Amino acid sequence: MKEITEFYREGFAKAIEKRKKFNGRRIGSELKFPFVKENGRAVDRDDVDALWNYLGEQGWNVINDAATGQRVGAETPGEYNNTVARSETGHCLIEFSLAHTGNLHELQRIYDDLRSTLKEYSDKSKTYFLAFGMHPFEKPGKHLMSKKSRNLFWDKLFGSNRIVPPDDGSDVHLFALSAAHQVHIDVDPGESIKAVNVLNGFAGAQIALTANSNIWQNTVAEQAQCLGELFWDWWLGGQRGRAGVPERRFSSLDDYAECIGNYSPVFVRRGDNVIGLPNYNTFQEYYNNGDGIRIGENTDGEKIDLTPQKGDISLHNTFFWHDARISRYFTIENRLNDQQPYDEMIVVPALTTGLIENLDEAQEYLVQFDWDMLRAMRNNAIHHGFEASINGKQIIDQCKEMLDIARDGLVKRNLGEEKYVQPLYDRIENKTNPANKAEQLFRSEGLDSFIREVRI
Repeated sequence: MKEITEFYREGFAKAIEKRKKFNGRRIGSELKFPFVKENGRAVDRDDVDALWNYLGEQGWNVINDAATGQRVGAETPGEYNNTVARSETGHCLIEFSLAHTGNLHELQRIYDDLRSTLKEYSDKSKTYFLAFGMHPFEKPGKHLMSKKSRNLFWDKLFGSNRIVPPDDGSDVHLFALSAAHQVHIDVDPGESIKAVNVLNGFAGAQIALTANSNIWQNTVAEQAQCLGELFWDWWLGGQRGRAGVPERRFSSLDDYAECIGNYSPVFVRRGDNVIGLPNYNTFQEYYNNGDGIRIGENTDGEKIDLTPQKGDISLHNTFFWHDARISRYFTIENRLNDQQPYDEMIVVPALTTGLIENLDEAQEYLVQFDWDMLRAMRNNAIHHGFEASINGKQIIDQCKEMLDIARDGLVKRNLGEEKYVQPLYDRIENKTNPANKAEQLFRSEGLDSFIREVRI
């Protein structure tokens, strides 16, 4: 556990040193979009290759996967870091990890530039990127999975078939369909645990405000407004606390490291090779079990001898999926929000930034709630949105308090960014989130009109 704690401390120290040349916090936005044909069907792999070729023609650098050699994305330089486009878990799901910015106004400009770039491609190719949190037509299955090394071991280590029939793959293939909007925010190490607790504690309230993934397989999902978050529960039903809201509030960085170290390992990298670790119950067991050789397996199941390396900790840090976590880039990563309607996409980074700027007030509000109650509120919000409640406590009241705290945090920045959370106030006033609107549109107009309405 000391090794993991030291990994975070050293990483934060290096990150802070690097950030000294920038003023204030940097904000990063990871946009995931379902990528579809005109009729709502998933694009073919040829369509994805054509996208990378198009971006290459626009001056982006095309990326190949080291292990498989497949063309998997493209990147272009930004002021602080690169903007990177990749196929996500599914080839019909495209992620744009945008270059970090210093304020929300600049982030909105980047959104608009990206939209312009993608519109030109869409008009030419008759394929569309949807500002929605779910592929609205396709059924999940292994045929949609991207050919990336990261996807090679999920079936072996976390195999389940609660939803996806065995003939079609396993429940990990659900993630070929879901499209989140994730945010990275710079924090100091002293803020990190407080930030993780605040964003996880407000998971239910965030979901109620931003749920937008209730249309799939050409129908309305009766069981949830936020299917994208429910997928984690379906896939990892037996891995309590590994995804969603963690099982406890963290008291310190050491406490956080202990939690992470007790999750089972998945795989490590050695050069271009990916080696699975199916024989160890916890990462700590793999990493700290004396000085001897460990046994891994390659993708063909052959035994491989290896010795733990510090880089294994960094990779393991991506193999749990809390709604908020310390990223391997030593930012706070807010992961749970669905992709939003295009003209309100900025609300997710605005809400996240405001909460990070007002952590003390956020923490003071949340400590009145039992942690298990907050976990239950997240689960209830997945299904019921603004109608969620636990033990007589209405989630809409939490939404109001959270939003006021975030707005005050944005006001403190004195940049005029508080205007970007106004759409969330409108959702509360109307008691209508994007999933409510999506259901109404789909039921009244059908799939074709829905696709036309939600494409960016």
